Amino acid sequence: MRLFKTTALALALAFVLQGAALAAESYYTDSKIKGYSEGSFVELKGDDVNFRERAKDGKVLKVLPRHALLRVLKKQGEWLQAVSDGVQGFIYEPFTGTAEREELLTDDFATGYAVLGEKFDAKQAEEKLGTLSKKTVDKKTKLTTYSYKNVDIGTVKDKITLLRVCDTAYITMRGVSVGDNAARAVGQYGVPDAVVYGADITGKTIYEYFLPTENEKQQLRFALDVDKDSRVQAIILELQQVKK
Repeated sequence: MRLFKTTALALALAFVLQGAALAAESYYTDSKIKGYSEGSFVELKGDDVNFRERAKDGKVLKVLPRHALLRVLKKQGEWLQAVSDGVQGFIYEPFTGTAEREELLTDDFATGYAVLGEKFDAKQAEEKLGTLSKKTVDKKTKLTTYSYKNVDIGTVKDKITLLRVCDTAYITMRGVSVGDNAARAVGQYGVPDAVVYGADITGKTIYEYFLPTENEKQQLRFALDVDKDSRVQAIILELQQVKK
Protein backbone atom coordinates (compact mmCIF):
# COMPACT_ATOMS: atom_id res chain seq x y z
CA MET A 1 0.00 0.00 0.00
CA ARG A 2 1.60 3.28 -1.07
CA LEU A 3 1.00 6.00 1.46
CA PHE A 4 0.25 9.41 0.06
CA LYS A 5 1.28 12.95 0.91
CA THR A 6 -0.73 14.79 3.55
CA THR A 7 -0.62 18.22 5.11
CA ALA A 8 -2.40 17.08 8.25
CA LEU A 9 0.90 16.65 10.06
CA ALA A 10 1.86 20.26 9.66
CA LEU A 11 -1.54 21.42 10.90
CA ALA A 12 -1.61 19.03 13.82
CA LEU A 13 1.88 19.81 15.07
CA ALA A 14 2.14 23.47 14.04
CA PHE A 15 5.80 22.98 13.31
CA VAL A 16 7.74 25.22 10.95
CA LEU A 17 11.26 25.26 9.61
CA GLN A 18 13.70 27.59 11.29
CA GLY A 19 16.14 29.60 9.23
CA ALA A 20 19.24 28.03 10.71
CA ALA A 21 19.97 24.31 10.61
CA LEU A 22 21.00 22.37 13.70
CA ALA A 23 24.67 22.53 14.66
CA ALA A 24 26.27 19.55 12.93
CA GLU A 25 27.68 16.82 15.14
CA SER A 26 28.58 13.17 14.63
CA TYR A 27 28.18 10.29 17.03
CA TYR A 28 30.29 7.15 17.00
CA THR A 29 29.55 4.24 19.37
CA ASP A 30 27.64 6.46 21.76
CA SER A 31 30.33 9.16 22.05
CA LYS A 32 29.67 12.67 20.80
CA ILE A 33 32.42 14.00 18.57
CA LYS A 34 32.74 17.78 18.37
CA GLY A 35 33.87 19.78 15.36
CA TYR A 36 32.08 17.65 12.78
CA SER A 37 32.97 18.51 9.20
CA GLU A 38 31.84 17.15 5.86
CA GLY A 39 35.28 15.63 5.48
CA SER A 40 34.39 13.03 8.10
CA PHE A 41 32.18 11.31 5.52
CA VAL A 42 32.36 10.73 1.80
CA GLU A 43 29.64 9.62 -0.56
CA LEU A 44 30.19 7.09 -3.32
CA LYS A 45 29.89 8.78 -6.72
CA GLY A 46 30.43 5.66 -8.82
CA ASP A 47 28.13 2.69 -9.43
CA ASP A 48 28.75 -0.80 -7.99
CA VAL A 49 32.19 -0.14 -6.50
CA ASN A 50 34.12 -2.84 -4.63
CA PHE A 51 34.70 -2.25 -0.90
CA ARG A 52 37.77 -4.34 -0.09
CA GLU A 53 39.37 -5.93 2.93
CA ARG A 54 42.74 -4.46 1.85
CA ALA A 55 43.71 -1.79 -0.66
CA LYS A 56 44.09 -2.75 -4.34
CA ASP A 57 43.72 -6.54 -4.30
CA GLY A 58 41.95 -7.32 -1.02
CA LYS A 59 38.91 -9.56 -0.71
CA VAL A 60 35.68 -7.82 -1.75
CA LEU A 61 33.58 -7.28 1.38
CA LYS A 62 30.71 -5.49 -0.32
CA VAL A 63 29.78 -4.03 -3.67
CA LEU A 64 28.55 -0.54 -2.88
CA PRO A 65 25.99 1.41 -4.94
CA ARG A 66 26.05 5.10 -5.80
CA HIS A 67 25.36 7.35 -2.75
CA ALA A 68 26.71 4.80 -0.23
CA LEU A 69 27.92 6.66 2.86
CA LEU A 70 31.43 5.98 4.18
CA ARG A 71 33.14 7.28 7.30
CA VAL A 72 36.80 7.91 6.48
CA LEU A 73 39.42 6.67 8.96
CA LYS A 74 42.57 7.53 7.03
CA LYS A 75 44.00 7.95 3.54
CA GLN A 76 46.53 5.53 2.03
CA GLY A 77 47.66 6.80 -1.35
CA GLU A 78 44.65 6.62 -3.68
CA TRP A 79 42.74 4.45 -1.20
CA LEU A 80 40.65 5.37 1.81
CA GLN A 81 40.36 3.19 4.87
CA ALA A 82 36.73 3.64 5.80
CA VAL A 83 33.70 2.22 7.62
CA SER A 84 30.56 1.19 5.73
CA ASP A 85 27.68 0.65 8.19
CA GLY A 86 29.88 -1.03 10.80
CA VAL A 87 32.12 -2.88 8.33
CA GLN A 88 35.71 -1.64 7.97
CA GLY A 89 37.55 -1.82 4.65
CA PHE A 90 39.09 0.14 1.78
CA ILE A 91 37.57 2.13 -1.07
CA TYR A 92 39.26 3.65 -4.13
CA GLU A 93 39.17 7.41 -3.47
CA PRO A 94 38.52 8.62 -7.06
CA PHE A 95 35.06 6.96 -6.83
CA THR A 96 34.13 9.10 -3.81
CA GLY A 97 33.13 12.72 -3.30
CA THR A 98 31.71 15.20 -0.81
CA ALA A 99 28.51 14.12 0.91
CA GLU A 100 25.87 16.86 0.88
CA ARG A 101 22.96 17.55 3.23
CA GLU A 102 19.30 17.96 2.26
CA GLU A 103 16.90 19.80 4.57
CA LEU A 104 14.01 17.90 6.13
CA LEU A 105 10.40 19.06 5.80
CA THR A 106 7.43 18.43 8.08
CA ASP A 107 5.96 16.25 5.31
CA ASP A 108 8.88 13.85 5.87
CA PHE A 109 7.14 12.88 9.12
CA ALA A 110 3.80 11.86 7.60
CA THR A 111 3.11 8.11 7.79
CA GLY A 112 -0.61 7.43 7.68
CA TYR A 113 -0.24 5.33 10.84
CA ALA A 114 -0.32 8.07 13.48
CA VAL A 115 0.69 11.73 13.96
CA LEU A 116 3.49 12.83 16.25
CA GLY A 117 2.23 15.16 18.96
CA GLU A 118 -1.37 13.96 18.82
CA LYS A 119 -3.16 12.11 21.63
CA PHE A 120 -2.90 8.34 21.28
CA ASP A 121 -6.18 6.67 20.36
CA ALA A 122 -5.99 2.92 21.03
CA LYS A 123 -9.16 2.14 19.08
CA GLN A 124 -8.04 4.10 16.03
CA ALA A 125 -4.59 2.49 16.16
CA GLU A 126 -6.14 -0.99 16.22
CA GLU A 127 -8.36 -0.13 13.24
CA LYS A 128 -5.28 0.88 11.22
CA LEU A 129 -2.68 -1.56 12.52
CA GLY A 130 -4.57 -4.58 13.78
CA THR A 131 -4.48 -6.25 17.18
CA LEU A 132 -2.07 -4.93 19.81
CA SER A 133 0.64 -7.54 20.39
CA LYS A 134 2.49 -5.99 23.34
CA LYS A 135 2.50 -2.97 25.64
CA THR A 136 5.62 -1.98 27.58
CA VAL A 137 6.41 0.88 29.94
CA ASP A 138 9.90 2.31 30.51
CA LYS A 139 9.82 3.65 34.06
CA LYS A 140 12.94 5.74 33.52
CA THR A 141 11.86 7.60 30.38
CA LYS A 142 8.10 7.36 31.04
CA LEU A 143 7.71 6.04 27.49
CA THR A 144 4.83 3.64 26.88
CA THR A 145 5.27 1.55 23.74
CA TYR A 146 2.35 -0.09 21.91
CA SER A 147 3.59 -2.79 19.54
CA TYR A 148 1.59 -3.86 16.49
CA LYS A 149 2.62 -5.93 13.51
CA ASN A 150 5.57 -4.04 11.95
CA VAL A 151 4.80 -0.77 13.77
CA ASP A 152 5.59 0.49 17.29
CA ILE A 153 3.94 3.62 18.71
CA GLY A 154 5.58 5.33 21.68
CA THR A 155 3.73 7.75 23.93
CA VAL A 156 4.51 10.03 26.87
CA LYS A 157 1.52 11.22 28.91
CA ASP A 158 -0.74 9.80 26.17
CA LYS A 159 0.90 11.98 23.47
CA ILE A 160 2.53 10.20 20.51
CA THR A 161 6.27 10.88 20.55
CA LEU A 162 7.71 7.92 18.63
CA LEU A 163 6.92 5.79 15.58
CA ARG A 164 9.09 2.84 14.57
CA VAL A 165 8.06 1.32 11.24
CA CYS A 166 9.31 -2.04 9.96
CA ASP A 167 6.56 -2.41 7.36
CA THR A 168 8.03 -2.93 3.89
CA ALA A 169 4.83 -1.51 2.39
CA TYR A 170 5.51 1.91 3.90
CA ILE A 171 7.21 4.37 1.56
CA THR A 172 8.54 7.70 2.82
CA MET A 173 7.75 10.96 1.03
CA ARG A 174 11.10 10.64 -0.76
CA GLY A 175 10.57 7.05 -1.85
CA VAL A 176 12.59 5.12 0.75
CA SER A 177 11.28 1.83 2.17
CA VAL A 178 12.32 -0.78 4.69
CA GLY A 179 14.56 -3.23 2.85
CA ASP A 180 16.11 -0.57 0.61
CA ASN A 181 19.86 -0.07 0.52
CA ALA A 182 20.85 2.81 2.81
CA ALA A 183 22.51 4.45 -0.18
CA ARG A 184 19.06 5.19 -1.57
CA ALA A 185 18.26 7.11 1.60
CA VAL A 186 21.50 9.11 1.39
CA GLY A 187 20.67 9.92 -2.21
CA GLN A 188 17.35 11.39 -1.06
CA TYR A 189 18.18 12.87 2.35
CA GLY A 190 21.91 13.55 2.03
CA VAL A 191 24.55 13.07 4.71
CA PRO A 192 23.02 12.49 8.18
CA ASP A 193 23.37 14.95 11.04
CA ALA A 194 24.58 12.07 13.20
CA VAL A 195 25.60 8.45 12.82
CA VAL A 196 25.59 5.91 15.66
CA TYR A 197 27.50 2.65 15.33
CA GLY A 198 26.87 -0.55 17.26
CA ALA A 199 26.87 -0.64 21.07
CA ASP A 200 23.38 -0.89 22.53
CA ILE A 201 21.70 -1.07 19.12
CA THR A 202 22.78 -4.68 18.47
CA GLY A 203 25.57 -3.90 16.05
CA LYS A 204 23.42 -1.87 13.69
CA THR A 205 24.04 1.64 12.41
CA ILE A 206 21.61 4.50 12.91
CA TYR A 207 21.45 7.42 10.46
CA GLU A 208 19.89 10.43 12.17
CA TYR A 209 18.41 13.60 10.66
CA PHE A 210 16.95 16.44 12.74
CA LEU A 211 14.41 19.17 12.09
CA PRO A 212 14.00 22.07 14.53
CA THR A 213 10.50 23.08 15.60
CA GLU A 214 9.17 26.45 16.68
CA ASN A 215 9.43 25.14 20.25
CA GLU A 216 13.15 25.45 20.99
CA LYS A 217 12.88 22.68 23.59
CA GLN A 218 11.80 20.11 20.99
CA GLN A 219 13.02 18.75 17.67
CA LEU A 220 11.87 16.18 15.15
CA ARG A 221 14.14 13.19 14.55
CA PHE A 222 14.05 11.09 11.37
CA ALA A 223 16.24 8.00 11.68
CA LEU A 224 17.09 4.87 9.74
CA ASP A 225 18.09 1.61 11.41
CA VAL A 226 20.66 0.05 9.04
CA ASP A 227 22.23 -3.43 9.26
CA LYS A 228 25.78 -4.45 8.27
CA ASP A 229 24.58 -5.33 4.78
CA SER A 230 23.52 -1.66 4.47
CA ARG A 231 19.81 -2.51 4.36
CA VAL A 232 17.23 -0.31 6.08
CA GLN A 233 15.62 -2.39 8.85
CA ALA A 234 13.37 0.28 10.33
CA ILE A 235 12.31 3.89 9.83
CA ILE A 236 12.04 5.88 13.05
CA LEU A 237 10.14 9.15 13.51
CA GLU A 238 10.36 10.92 16.85
CA LEU A 239 9.37 14.11 18.61
CA GLN A 240 12.10 14.50 21.19
CA GLN A 241 13.19 16.91 23.87
CA VAL A 242 16.36 18.86 23.10
CA LYS A 243 19.07 18.22 25.66
CA LYS A 244 21.01 21.31 26.64
